[in-house]
Amino acid sequence: MLKLGILRREQFLRYQAKRRIGRLFSLSTGRVSFRLLERPSQPATQDSEIFERLMPYVQLSSGTYRTTYRGRFRNLDSEVNQLLTRIFDPQKDLKVEDWAASACLTSSEWADALFPLFARLSFVASDILLFLIEVQDGKRYSYVFEPDGAPLQLVKSPFVIRMTPPEPRALPLNRWLCTQAWSRWNALQPFSDSVHRWIASPSKETLNADGMKFAKLSLIHPEAERLAERDARFTIQAHSVFESLSSPAHVIRTMNIFNNAYFSEQQLKVGAQAVIGSLLPRGIWILGRTVCEAPPAHEVTIFRKDSFNRLEVLRRLGSGSEIEKLVLSHFGA
Repeated sequence: MLKLGILRREQFLRYQAKRRIGRLFSLSTGRVSFRLLERPSQPATQDSEIFERLMPYVQLSSGTYRTTYRGRFRNLDSEVNQLLTRIFDPQKDLKVEDWAASACLTSSEWADALFPLFARLSFVASDILLFLIEVQDGKRYSYVFEPDGAPLQLVKSPFVIRMTPPEPRALPLNRWLCTQAWSRWNALQPFSDSVHRWIASPSKETLNADGMKFAKLSLIHPEAERLAERDARFTIQAHSVFESLSSPAHVIRTMNIFNNAYFSEQQLKVGAQAVIGSLLPRGIWILGRTVCEAPPAHEVTIFRKDSFNRLEVLRRLGSGSEIEKLVLSHFGA
């Protein structure tokens, strides 16, 4: 048994449409090159569609996927926005932060709904991982890795070899190629300081260094990127949910990140401290998770921070957040 790979956009779209393309179709299931995240120099109408279809295949080293759904928080946004218009003056500054925003599509949709309501809105969408990196070593080999150095794939036509997690033993040829890929990857290390500076910079340009070519592959939805380009009120930044902001916000949303399946009680406590430390007095924290996708349903608790850095519950949607009791036991008013 072996798996080959889906390497080109048109190939991927045919694959998605479930059309048989000879033996390649059956031999390539689940092996989609992350190089398809590369954006063409001239934006195409298919960019958003391809991005959304790719996300279920983009497994990160943490084991998570970057799935995204249009209109996922539409009903949540409506209720939250009504609450915000009653709490905050629509003519004064309002800073909103959407943490762990993944592809930032739902952030851009929320920002679009808030812009008409607040004349001086500043909206920041953030996630700890905004892009992957591709490096070509000039010998028909291409690696895709995370900014911290974790390799995800080796791409060498006709193969896409999974590195993290490794290829399963049930695919012996892929497993052998995975071993070879790791050997070659280790031989490429360490990258020079210029590569690390480029990774840490906001530059979207390719880099030629160490005899190789490096490129950033965006994990941000094309529509969110376009909103950030045309409207300075909406920005996208790298940020960990366990770090407090240097400039506090009026509103912070953390959906589908702080839950018992992902983190221990101590980690959740640290995350809650980061949120509280990032809120202005009387600031709002929207905490919850999605429990159903079709139709979208969410369990959310909306907290307000008091002048003593304690939290009080303003509203619950559904059953409220699954970690509401934990948060209140440590930080309740």
